Amino acid sequence: MLVQGNRRLTSDIWVLDLVGEFPYDKVTPGQFVHVLIGDGTAHPLRRPISIASCDPVGKTLSLVYRVVGDGTKWMRERRPGETIDVLGPLGHGFPAPQRPGPVLIVGGGVGVPPLYQLAKVLHAQNVELDIVLGFKDHGDVFWADEFGKLGHVTICTEDGSVGRPGFVTEALGDDRDWATLYSCGPRSMLKALKTHFQGTDIQGYVSLEERMACGIGACWGCTCENADQSEARRICKDGPVFSWEEIQL
Repeated sequence: MLVQGNRRLTSDIWVLDLVGEFPYDKVTPGQFVHVLIGDGTAHPLRRPISIASCDPVGKTLSLVYRVVGDGTKWMRERRPGETIDVLGPLGHGFPAPQRPGPVLIVGGGVGVPPLYQLAKVLHAQNVELDIVLGFKDHGDVFWADEFGKLGHVTICTEDGSVGRPGFVTEALGDDRDWATLYSCGPRSMLKALKTHFQGTDIQGYVSLEERMACGIGACWGCTCENADQSEARRICKDGPVFSWEEIQL
C-alpha cells in the first residue's frame, strides 16, 4: 500500500495513513494487519498493528503505533509516496451488540486506536455511546476530539493532569444500564473492568494486546487460556477479541 501520511500524535505514538488496494469491505473493527518491515531480511517477523480507521470509499487505512523498537522506528521513517507491504485484515474483531441499549467503550493507552473504528461503525448505526479513555498523563492523550464526535467522552489520566484523576474504573461512577462493553488496553485494566461489572448482565468483549510472530495461528506463539484453563486460545487467530467470559484475564 502507498503511504499517504505519517504523523506524530504524542511523543512516541504515530499514525500511518495508507491508501490503495485492500479488502476494506471485509474489515471488522478490532482486526489487525501484519506489516512487513523493510524487505523482511533484517526483520523477518512482521509487526501486528491494529486497524484504527478504515474508509472503503476513500480506500484509506490508518494504523496507530507506538515506537518501541527497530521495527516501529522503521515505520516512523516512512514518507508519503513510499510503499509498505501489508497483510490483512487478520483475526476476529468486535461482534455487533447482541441486544439493544447504550454501549460503553473503554480504552487504555495504545489500546485506544482499535476502538475508534468500532465507535465510528456504532455511531453510524445510531447506537448511544459512552466512551472512557485512560492515559498516563496529559502528554499521552490523543484523539479525544475525534472520539468526542462519536459519543460522550470521559478522559482519565493517572496523574490527574487531564480529565478525571485515576484509572478508568474510577470514572464509571454510578453505572448506567449499559448493554454491552467493548474494551482494549493493558490486561490489568481489562481484568479490573470485568471485576467491576461482576454480577451484572452486561456483555463484555475485550481485545488482547500480545506480541505475535506468524499472525495467522500457525506458530502458537501468542496464546491465552480459556475460562476453565483446559486449553490455549491463539490470540492472533481466535482473537484478538474475545468475550471476557471465555478466557482467563
